Amino acid sequence: MPHGEAAPYTARPMNDAATLAAAGAPRLRAIGAGALGGLAMLAIVLTLGLLAFSPLSALAPGLAAGAGIPAAFAGAVLGTLVLAAASRGSVPVASPSSATALVLAALVARLATDPQVAAAAASVRPFEAARLVGAATACAVVGMGIVQLLLAGCRLARLAHFVPQPVLAGFVNGVALLIIVSQLPLLAGATPGTPMAQWGSALAAAGALPALLAFATAAVIAGVMRRRPGWPALLVGLAAGTLVAQGLLAAWPAAPLGPLVQPMAAALPPGPAWLVDTDPAVASLVAAHWPALLLAAVVLALVGTLESMLALVSIEQGSGRRIAADRELAAVGIANVACGAVGAMPTVVLRAGAMTIRRAGGRGAAAALAAAGTLLVLFVAGGPALAALPQAVLAGVMIMVGMSLFDRWSLRVGRRWWRQARLGTLSPGDDTPVALAVMALVGVLTVVLGVAAGVAIGVVLSFLVFVRRINRSLVRAQVSGMARPSRRIYPGAIEARLLGLRPRVVLLELEGALFFGSGAQLPDRIESLAPPVRFVVLDLRRVSTVDESGAMLLHELAQRLAARGQELLLAGVVPGSSVARDLKAFAPWARDAAPRTFVDADQAMEAAEAVLLAEAARDDGALAALLATESELPLAACSLVRGLTPRELRLVAAAMQRRELRGGEVLFRQGDEAEALYVVTRGSVSAVVVQRGEVTRTQRFASLGPGTMFGEMALLDQAGRSADALADGDACLLVLSREHLERLLLEQPELAAKLYRNIAAHLGERLRAASMAWQAAAA
Repeated sequence: MPHGEAAPYTARPMNDAATLAAAGAPRLRAIGAGALGGLAMLAIVLTLGLLAFSPLSALAPGLAAGAGIPAAFAGAVLGTLVLAAASRGSVPVASPSSATALVLAALVARLATDPQVAAAAASVRPFEAARLVGAATACAVVGMGIVQLLLAGCRLARLAHFVPQPVLAGFVNGVALLIIVSQLPLLAGATPGTPMAQWGSALAAAGALPALLAFATAAVIAGVMRRRPGWPALLVGLAAGTLVAQGLLAAWPAAPLGPLVQPMAAALPPGPAWLVDTDPAVASLVAAHWPALLLAAVVLALVGTLESMLALVSIEQGSGRRIAADRELAAVGIANVACGAVGAMPTVVLRAGAMTIRRAGGRGAAAALAAAGTLLVLFVAGGPALAALPQAVLAGVMIMVGMSLFDRWSLRVGRRWWRQARLGTLSPGDDTPVALAVMALVGVLTVVLGVAAGVAIGVVLSFLVFVRRINRSLVRAQVSGMARPSRRIYPGAIEARLLGLRPRVVLLELEGALFFGSGAQLPDRIESLAPPVRFVVLDLRRVSTVDESGAMLLHELAQRLAARGQELLLAGVVPGSSVARDLKAFAPWARDAAPRTFVDADQAMEAAEAVLLAEAARDDGALAALLATESELPLAACSLVRGLTPRELRLVAAAMQRRELRGGEVLFRQGDEAEALYVVTRGSVSAVVVQRGEVTRTQRFASLGPGTMFGEMALLDQAGRSADALADGDACLLVLSREHLERLLLEQPELAAKLYRNIAAHLGERLRAASMAWQAAAA
């Protein structure tokens, strides 16, 4: 090829097989991870199906397995299919849970006592009892899904995150104990639901072998959890326990291993909800027990919502996804309506299965569908194999499920509190004993009275704990007028008089929401502020909202203080803010009797100081004279010219220019170059910084009245103005420019030295006043 010619283009053959394999690798990995998750869910589904319908074992052999296992598999498979289609979660896997299984078991136990169910169990077709009970419980599952859809429609899914940790820990610990206690009959070699009085005879017949088999299974699971955290520990334990049982039966065919899981053919759950419309026997049973079914539906919805929302937070933590909680709850609700329609057990978002799939590299709907398919294959193909599975192995699995449910927070907090109690290092205001007491109460009542009672008591305690904490945190701080004076700078004589008056002003900073119940302690706090306190200032700057009860409380406080000769001032009421809108909407007071409001606590404190000075001036002629001269003060009475001779005073007056300001007029802006200092002779000028945001706020640093100077710092350090200066009302100033001050320094150095000394003294007075306020605040 000649030099400089381009080489002819030759198309490279594409390796289609490699490209397709690379593109399909993530999907294959997701399917493999989903299959592993389905295997891990097997132990959970089996044990929970038997647990939920265990009360049927007392009616006839095989009823619990015949009703519970198909219902559990159907719940896991159908729930996962619905979530795969409707959820936006990274691993949308669903299954029955321990808590919902216990709630369902309590309902099944109630239905099993119905004469109609007992008669069916004693007939030639005992499985009719399972069909009746299954259809009735399916109605409760449909109701559960409807309640969850209503919660999602009302955007109440996030309410699950407002359950206090002690209440949640107590409920979880109670459920864990119930799961472990429910396995005790199997450890004795009896069937689930056997009365305790018959455990002794079962134990005498079976010996310790069922308990040893259960504990061996639990030991395997515990070992896998500790040494191989990424492995499906429950599945490994189930397989190990089954192999041990098969080995024992091979060596000793008559080994007393306790009851076995009955063999069963793959079939749909026996009692779909639609039977209530077509079967009079089912309709009669539902009509007789509708209050229990309704209560179970509500409890299942609350428990399932709480479990699903907490599981979603745990699954998506660190994934970067933002999950719409109400949408996810709606998906779970749809899944439960579908499960109830076919007679399946209730379903929740399953953290254990999802985390197994994630650890194996699976994500998305493909992994979820693979998990559902694996469970379906296991159910269809593995039914006959269940005949060789001792229920003691499942008891070992459930014991470890219960052990893993115990709340770690409660264990850590309990150990820390016990250690501090022994060492005598408990803090006086430590709330740990209250938290532990709430946790213990919820846990004990859940065990003694059942899951439904635990949920109801937990809701009540959640409300009480919430009100208690809101009540305690509403008053953020209480300070006197000495610790938080206004930022107005008064002439020295007036400031000295105010030192004895400011303790008569008390400022309460509120924080949080002011609504029904939250301000219950506020009247008692204000009741203790008896005269000589003259003003009570409530700073609402950190209050997020005020409802009708909160506005009425403020009205009652204002009336109570007025009856004692005191006045309530409301600070932090910025026009356009949520608090200002709430007070305008809900205020019960008449327009002429409304408490005075201010945009910040500084202005409220200044208003209180003005009234205190005016009241004190009635009996103090000297103070009255000072206040009277404040309206128009001669230069000779100002701090800048203190100690000057008449001649020096005339020289300074000749160097200064007079300037009139109207109310709101800006003298200079923050950052402007400093060309002069100013002396106020009438009115007042404030130094402010404007904070712009959703609501524009003006922060006042100081308000300077007649006789005071300002602008001297920027004139000395030439760093620019540190704030805006604007007139509070009509004001008069005397202006000493930098040029005239430097001319006095050259021509009249002794006079200039006196001026600089007075400037330094003025700065010292301001620093001393700030120091006194800091000391009062620290005290």
